Amino acid sequence: MSCDPYIEQAKSNEQAARSIVTDYPDWAVTICFYAALHWIEYYACVKGDDIGKQHPGRSPHESRWNYVFKLGKQLGNRNLVKTYENLENESKKARYLQDINTNAKVYYTKGKHKVTQSLQNLQQIKQLLEEELKKSPKGDGKGVQ
Repeated sequence: MSCDPYIEQAKSNEQAARSIVTDYPDWAVTICFYAALHWIEYYACVKGDDIGKQHPGRSPHESRWNYVFKLGKQLGNRNLVKTYENLENESKKARYLQDINTNAKVYYTKGKHKVTQSLQNLQQIKQLLEEELKKSPKGDGKGVQ
């Protein structure tokens, strides 16, 4: 399979998130997480990593978490793990109203800094993975083990 669908989806998600920040900040936060998820999938694909097989978990999300954790260690960048975790946590707040006592749209409209932080977290993940991909050729066999 080509890796292109992952990067195309990541870019589409980022564009969608930016386009709805004002009217639907809760969905912008959620979409930022999914854009980051697709960046991770893209990176793994380019590196020739099979997340599900190499990093088994009870669910695709858990497998991806295992991959992100090991990737952060391999790259010597714990910020990757923390940034991904922050995006996922904000997405859960927005989707499931975890740890908030109002509807998500109100919560993120009042807490615009959380929306801004989600966009910044997405940029950090995107930038880190792009830089890492520039360092080595595609499919170099140096995937995350």
